[in-house]
Amino acid sequence: MTGKISLKWDTWQADNADMYFAVTGHWIEEHSNGWWTKEHALLGFTQLNMAHNRTRLGQLLFKICDRLNVMHKVSASYL
Repeated sequence: MTGKISLKWDTWQADNADMYFAVTGHWIEEHSNGWWTKEHALLGFTQLNMAHNRTRLGQLLFKICDRLNVMHKVSASYL
């Protein structure tokens, strides 16, 4: 991946009360012959065994990005 990456994440609760957290990455890949493709991948998926407040979810997101060494590629925009 040569450019920036956009992250999406979600949390949900299964019928059995188990909680989950998933992170996907989306980016544009520029190929050597000048054409581009939209790419995406599941970057992280984990069961939440504890409270899932903003702080905890932020820590999990940071841990996933750090483990994959993509922190410097994360694109951020603010409204």
